[in-house]
Amino acid sequence: MNQTLLIAQVAAFIATSCTVLFIGFSIRDALKRREQLWIKIRASHVSKVEAGAEFVRTVLLETVRPMSSVQKLLRQTQKNLLRAGVGRNAEDYVADGLWQGLLGGISIMLAVSLLSSPVSGLLLGTAGGVLWAMWIKPSMLDSNATQRSRLIYRRIPYALDLSVLVLETGGTLREGLEEISLQNDPLAEELRITLLEMDSGSTQAAALRGMGQRVGLESLETILTAINRGEETGAPMVATLITQAEMFRERRLQEIEKMAVEAPTKMTFPNMMIMVSVLLLIIGPLLIQLVSSGLF
Repeated sequence: MNQTLLIAQVAAFIATSCTVLFIGFSIRDALKRREQLWIKIRASHVSKVEAGAEFVRTVLLETVRPMSSVQKLLRQTQKNLLRAGVGRNAEDYVADGLWQGLLGGISIMLAVSLLSSPVSGLLLGTAGGVLWAMWIKPSMLDSNATQRSRLIYRRIPYALDLSVLVLETGGTLREGLEEISLQNDPLAEELRITLLEMDSGSTQAAALRGMGQRVGLESLETILTAINRGEETGAPMVATLITQAEMFRERRLQEIEKMAVEAPTKMTFPNMMIMVSVLLLIIGPLLIQLVSSGLF
């Protein structure tokens, strides 16, 4: 039995060593094949360690890019980066995730191999690295993007009311947008970006469409489309904004009513768990007394 276990551990150690050597030789071959890329990255970094890390990130992304799951991850990451207001490129973000997953996977592999067995270390390290790069890190970004979208959604009615107030006092739509952008919230941040695009030469319609695409909220895109259509047709902007505000509040009321209808169904399982807990608190001491008294 001990001899069989020893053979298995030796075989696992050899397999792990071969894996590490394979990764090392792959990196060396990548350096040879991508010599120009290495020279370019090395020239932009003072430290060789930083240059090496960026080179590995780039090579990792190029290696797995043809995979359909990675292509989907890149597209979804680009959308979530825009929704979250993060000024980064999707390729850089995914490459960082792959690099972190590689380092984390190697760390887990070494730790588990020393404490348990190389086979377990190899499996857990690989699973941990893949989970971090392909699921955990993207899920954290998606959560941040969703939270920011909710904050923008809540600020829409206040922004519409403020715009209407500015227009009714003789101001322009641009002045209304500038007044909203003075606030400290995600919607104001997006409007500041939109105003900068307009100042840089982009038309108002294009800037507003870009804002709708960045945020990714259907209700906001509808409002911005109505504003652009009103500008094109010459319709009174005050009436357009008032109509959009009423429609937005109506949609929001419908959503609240839908949530109220679905609430009892969603609360069924939590209510059952609470009921079971209360019963255990009530009956538990009685059962303990009966068992201790020898009745059972």
